[in-house]
Amino acid sequence: MSYSNQYKDVEGIIDTLLVLDTFCASKNIEIEIVIVGASGILLFIEMMKKETMYRPTRDIDIRITEGTVTQELKAALQEYEIEIVEGVIQFPPREDFQENDFRHKIEGLFEAIEVYVPDIELLACTKIFSSRQKDLEDLESTNLLELCDKSKLLELVEEYKSNMTWNDPFCNVHDLSRIFQEKGI
Repeated sequence: MSYSNQYKDVEGIIDTLLVLDTFCASKNIEIEIVIVGASGILLFIEMMKKETMYRPTRDIDIRITEGTVTQELKAALQEYEIEIVEGVIQFPPREDFQENDFRHKIEGLFEAIEVYVPDIELLACTKIFSSRQKDLEDLESTNLLELCDKSKLLELVEEYKSNMTWNDPFCNVHDLSRIFQEKGI
């Protein structure tokens, strides 16, 4: 399998996760992961049968919610271009990705790994509470915010803002009202 492809739909993402599952099964590694970033958004759109498109992505971003990350697993993740984004995402916090009310399990495909896709509002919050230009562009130029339940999203945003322990003037949360207005949401 050739990695370094753009994932335009879920088929390639699932194929890569199946390769990871086979590796983990062969090494008796059991982990629970949540798919975030653009790959999580693509999976959410597919799982919820939304009639929409989203931009392609070059990698699969994950949060590991259960299990031990060994050096052997880290090497496999790097080879398969699956990136652990634990230190990058401040909000939503890890425990929200573990809440079954906020995530959807991909059933029947994997043996050694459990794979979850978060609600679209959690996925949006990973971009809203980022300072990365790429995440701001996703909020401005994709349909991500239109896919969200606005009241649910704003409830999460307010909760996370009240728990922010830093004041980053470049955090995308400061642009959210403007983006909503520009998009007519």
